[in-house]
This record gives sequence, structure tokens and C-alpha cells, in this order.
Amino acid sequence: MISMILKLYKILVTNENVFTQIRENFKKGPKGIIKSIFLILVAIYIFCVMIGMYYLYMSGTYNYLAGNGNQHMMPFVSMMVAVAVIMFFGFTSVASSYYTGKGDEFLMSLPLTPGQFLGAKFTVSFIADAIFGVGMFTISSIVYGYNEGLLVNPLFYLGFLVSAISFSVTAVFVIYLLFILILYFVPALRKKKLLTGVATVLLILFCMCYGFMNSSVSISFSNPEFVSEKIGSSIDMIFEFSSKVPVFMYISGALNGKIIPILILAALGCVELFVLVPLVGKMYVKSLNGFSDEKTKKISSEKAEEVIKKDVRSGSVFHALFVRDFRNIVREPAFFANGPLFVYLFPVIFLLSFGIGFIATGESIDGLLVSFRTKIAKLTPEDLNSIKYYTALIGAAFVIFCGTFANLATTSFSREGKSLNDLKAMPVKFDMIVKVKFWHALLYIGISNIVMINIMAAAYAILKIPFSLTDFIAICFMMVIFSVSVSIFLIFIDMFIDTINPKLNWENPIAATKQNFNVLWSMLISMLTIVILLLLIIFVLPKKMISIVILSILYVIISAPLGAGYFRYAEKRLQDM
Repeated sequence: MISMILKLYKILVTNENVFTQIRENFKKGPKGIIKSIFLILVAIYIFCVMIGMYYLYMSGTYNYLAGNGNQHMMPFVSMMVAVAVIMFFGFTSVASSYYTGKGDEFLMSLPLTPGQFLGAKFTVSFIADAIFGVGMFTISSIVYGYNEGLLVNPLFYLGFLVSAISFSVTAVFVIYLLFILILYFVPALRKKKLLTGVATVLLILFCMCYGFMNSSVSISFSNPEFVSEKIGSSIDMIFEFSSKVPVFMYISGALNGKIIPILILAALGCVELFVLVPLVGKMYVKSLNGFSDEKTKKISSEKAEEVIKKDVRSGSVFHALFVRDFRNIVREPAFFANGPLFVYLFPVIFLLSFGIGFIATGESIDGLLVSFRTKIAKLTPEDLNSIKYYTALIGAAFVIFCGTFANLATTSFSREGKSLNDLKAMPVKFDMIVKVKFWHALLYIGISNIVMINIMAAAYAILKIPFSLTDFIAICFMMVIFSVSVSIFLIFIDMFIDTINPKLNWENPIAATKQNFNVLWSMLISMLTIVILLLLIIFVLPKKMISIVILSILYVIISAPLGAGYFRYAEKRLQDM
């Protein structure tokens, strides 16, 4: 059974992962080696930043506990934080991949037991989602072991390993069990759109929590009492919970090297893996029935006559392809959550980061507004012109950042996967397919502009900035033309990247976004472009609106031949995909 689960896991996850690409690049000569080394360095940098931030949190947590004589609670706190992270990412991932369409239907048609099928799905979620929680638990365990002198005790490492595996398995199993029970007993909820909504809501909650944590970190560096006042209150809540359920505190003693808690956790993990997962396999398979069933409904003769007499109007082929591409994004949780949703959430994260930060510092928002208006009133006309310039520039930067990070251009063909052959089989010219991908990516640049204009209008009304309506319209106009001209250039670059090396061989749609190297390259190029533009406009070009106009014209001039060349190349390349 285990060997079959591993084979199914390889099919479900993807045939090509990040590590495989890095290893293969080392075999492709100097360019491949440089590419792999660069990606490794970027990954090391990102991991170092994340590890450093969480280390600061856990060090502060241990110091708070030790100051109150409760350092023995550190293992329990570490487990609870890790479980919370796994549960959150697990719910988002399972909601996105609980039913993946034709891939699941094909596997269910094979002579597999329900336990093997669920076991493979469970393994995919466990490896993909538990890594974050286990990584956080590792950092907090090292902090605890170092301060308590446990790093020289071999049982400490055994307890850590058993605890990490056991609570990770438990968290993922509870997630699957909840989904299975709900969808098994309530068939009406077996809808792809509903799971998409669940994943979206969870992602929004995560972004709100991230905004709060980001503000908290900023405050903590300027306020030494932050840990005691803010983090300490959260730890006190966990302490109160643990006192009501002492069994959790006892089990968390495995990190101290206690044999009985280690055995209990090991037995719990084995029971869940080898007994409970196969046991609920049949319920899981039955809960998939109805996701893709095509249902027909008999209509009355009067309704049929009404349909027959109704004028039938068809749109253009371009419109049909555009709607198809748009719906593919919206109805697939993995695509929507890792792309367009960012356009709407980034302004929310940004506002929350500042708003919560002001509230947490205890300052009055009214007082801040009055202070800001007073400073604005004292500005000279030259200063106001500079504010107009920087407002248009910063607004355009945010639009470019949000629009390009929707990852539509850099996954244009990767999103299609195996259905690309179906798209190519349609009686449609290949150049039209490429143009649909381009305009779909550009659509979210327009949406980002609309979102940013609304934010600027709200700030204009609330802060009472002494700009005329004409000035405000001019700022918005400059922001739009600059962001659109730069974004078109980046869209062509991103589409070039995905057209040259599309990732079409995947079963789980997450592989086309999160596990796609093209997305990483797009993010790096976009960030580098934004930084270069900001440095150029701030430190080199004159700080006038004419600078933005000149740069916009230059980008249009560059993008015109680039786009023409790309469309010709993409049309030929599409034939070989």
C-alpha cells in the first residue's frame, strides 16, 4: 500500500519540481549553472530573512516566559504556533486541491483502493503544507533547547522529530476529516466555486494577520515593552488554555526528552496514518461525487417556446476566448488565490499595516489628521508640485507592482497545462490566442489603476490636500499612462519567459503558479524594474511631470518593436508546444 501511495504522490505533485530544475540546470552548461546558483542565492536570502524574523519572535517569547518562571511552557507554545500555521495553510491548500477535476476522475477510474487514493492526496498536502510549521517549530525548539541546555541530550532530538511529525500529521488529518464530513453529509456543498470562496476568505484573513504582524514588528523595534505588553498577552491566553487541558502540556513534554510523551505522540501519528486515513478513504471518494456531474433539467413547453423565439446573438471569437481565459482564472482557486486576488489584497495589506500601526502606538487618528493638514497648509507652491510628482510616481509604482504580480502574463501558457492541446485544436488563429493572453494580463493593470485611483480619491477627501480637481485628475492621468506603458513592457517580457519555457506537465494547478520558476523570474524582473525607475526619476531626472511623460514615451517606443517581435515568435512557438 505504501509503495502505491508513493507512486500516486509522484503523479499528483508534479513530474518536475524546483529542486529537479535546479539540478538539471547544472547539466546545461555555464548559463544553466549561473541560473541555478542565482536561484539558490535568492532562496537563501529569503529563508534567512524569514528565519531571522521568527527567531526574534521566539526569543522574545522565551524571555517573557522565563521572566515569569514559565519557561516549561515553551514547547507547548511552539507546538500551538506551528499547528496554527499548518492548519491555516492546510485549509487553503486542501480547499484548492480537494477536487482537481479530470486528474481525480482519471485516478478514480484506476483499480485503486480508497485508502490509497486518499493516502496520496494526504501525502501531497502533508509535504506541501507541513514544511512551514515544522520549520517554525525547529527554530523555536532550538531557542528553547539552547537556553535550557538540552542540545546535548539525544532524547531532545528524538522528541523533536516525533513531535514535529505527529502534530503535523494530526493537523493535516483534522483538516481532511472536516472537509470529508461536511461534503459527505451535505452534498449541496460539493461545488468548486464554494471551495474557491473558502480558499479566498482564508487567504484574505492571512493577509490581514500579516499586516498586523508587520506593524507589530515595526513597533517592537521602537518600543522595548512591546513583547511584554502585546506578545505577553497572547502567551497568557495560551497559558490559560493549557491549564484547562493539562494533557496537551503533558504531551508537549516530549521536547524535554520524556519517554512516555514521545511514545504517546508516536502512537498517535501511527494510528492516524495507518488506521484512520484508510478508514475514511471511502467517505472521501464518495464526497467527490457530484463535483463534475452534468445535470439537466426538463423545462416546460412554454419555456421551450420562449427559448426558440428568442434572438440568439453570438459574440466575436476574441470575446469568447477572452471570457474563457478569464473564467479559467476565477473558478480555479490555485490560479485566483496566487494571482489576481493580490491586486485587491495588496492595498488592503498596505492600509492595514499603517492603520493598525497607528492604533497600536496609541496615537489618535484625528490628531494625526490635524497634524498632517497643518503641515500641508505650510507648504510652498514648489513643495506642492513635488508632492504631485511623487504621488503620481508612487501610485504608478504600486499599480505596476500589483498588476504584474498577478502572475497572469508569466503563467499565460503554463496555466493551460494539458488543455493547451484542446485550445490549439480549435479553429482559431494562434495569434489571436496570444493576443487574448496579452489583453487579459493588461486587464488587471487597469483594475489596479482603478483601485489606486479610489485610494487616492479617499486620501484626497480625508486629508483635505489643497489640490484643485484639475490637479487631482492630472496626477491620476500621469499615474495611468506611466503605469500602463511600463506594465506593457513587463507583460511582454513575462510572456516571453513563459512562452520560451512553459510548465505544461502538471496535475495539481498549484504547480503552474507556486512551483513555477517563471513566476520567480517575473517577480525579480518587476522588482528590479521598479527600483531602477524610482532611482532614475528621484536622483537623475528633473522632478517634474514632464519626466514621467518622457519615460512613458520611451517605454512605448521600446515596447512597440518588442511586442511585434514577441507576437511573431509566440505564434511560431505555440505550434511546437
